[in-house]
Amino acid sequence: MEIVPMDIQHVLQNVKFPAKKNEIIQQARSSGAMADPLLENLGMLPDKEYASIDEVVKELEKI
Repeated sequence: MEIVPMDIQHVLQNVKFPAKKNEIIQQARSSGAMADPLLENLGMLPDKEYASIDEVVKELEKI
C-alpha cells in the first residue's frame, strides 16, 4: 500500500504524541478507519512509542 501522509495526518490528527502503537490504532479506529488498509498497516507497526506522526509515516513506509 502506498502511504499518503495527508491521509495519515487526517486519521491521526487527535493523537497526543508521544503515543504507543495501541493508542495510535485506537485513535485510527475512532476516526473511522475500521476496515481501512491504513489500519491494517498500523497493526504491523513495531510495538513501541512514537514521537510524532512523521515517525509513524517512516515506519509505515518500511512495511
